[in-house]
Amino acid sequence: MPPTDYAIRMRPWFVATLVIIQIIVVGKFIISDYWGAVSLFFVLLMGILVLAGEHGISATNALFYSVMAMISGIFDVISCMLYFQHSKYKAFESGAPSIVILAQIIFIISPIALFISAAVSYSIFSDCQAQSEEFMPMNAGRAGGFDDFGQGGGYGGGMRDVPRRGQGGGHGGQANDRPFQPFQGTGHRVGN
Repeated sequence: MPPTDYAIRMRPWFVATLVIIQIIVVGKFIISDYWGAVSLFFVLLMGILVLAGEHGISATNALFYSVMAMISGIFDVISCMLYFQHSKYKAFESGAPSIVILAQIIFIISPIALFISAAVSYSIFSDCQAQSEEFMPMNAGRAGGFDDFGQGGGYGGGMRDVPRRGQGGGHGGQANDRPFQPFQGTGHRVGN
């Protein structure tokens, strides 16, 4: 999918969220949350793949990134709750060491940054998808966009080259303008 004007305008904001996530990765290493830092680093790598598109942004990778960032954000919310439940210091307590305050800030900011980044990424994907559907023909070659079975481009879409009834070739060349009618008879079992 080619990027839209909206996607190109949102690219700097998406890059800004990736920079914030990169700072959080460094902060997680500082507070010794190694597993959290490594998992967030992989989310960051997926975000960099969004920027590796042909036109500076890849809408398909934006969808994958938004799902990955959303899942990681949910796990960071759980991690934040567990941290504050098991910490002997309250949030931003005046007597807490500076490393504890830094850890609290990182645990609070991480899911927020991930959710914002996921929302920006999904909005880029959604806009690109809407534009590509707008310019995509409904069903080339058919009046009204539907095939013989009332389906628009879904199953049976590969059968468009088969001659239709009344156009010759299919039923001995005779013109048959009757609409399709399903079987109306009675079923019989073999052996009864």
